Amino acid sequence: MTHDEYADRCEELFAVGGFPQVRKVAEAGLEELGPDPVLYRWLGLAHAAEDEDDHDAEAEKSYEAGLSQSPDDLGLLVCYLELCLRADGWTYPGRSGRAVVLKERIAVLAPAGSPEAARVEDALGWAGQGVVTGRTYGRERPPCGPTGRP
Repeated sequence: MTHDEYADRCEELFAVGGFPQVRKVAEAGLEELGPDPVLYRWLGLAHAAEDEDDHDAEAEKSYEAGLSQSPDDLGLLVCYLELCLRADGWTYPGRSGRAVVLKERIAVLAPAGSPEAARVEDALGWAGQGVVTGRTYGRERPPCGPTGRP
């Protein structure tokens, strides 16, 4: 499959709650195509959507793996920030605390007033509203990053 086919399939499966299948498709794409920020985002989102501590840890690993290859990818940074903002600061102080550094990095890459900053704010506006779990209360899920894909 092509990169776009993998990404489209992940999007379709995520929309119907097929989180384990999203992970399989994203992992297959990463294995076939190599490191890709969009597929790492889908992998992280599919783990985070399970809303369990073990899956949150796997989501974090996915975002960190993607950022090690694509450190300036706003989509990965925003998805990772969203995970950190949703983390329980008492139970997971490290994850929660990483939000500050991620916000600073995003501010450098998407300066205030830029179109990228507006997209970041739109994505972050959904943090804590069930976005990661796919429960958007009747609204379309916005992209997790400024690329138009999660």
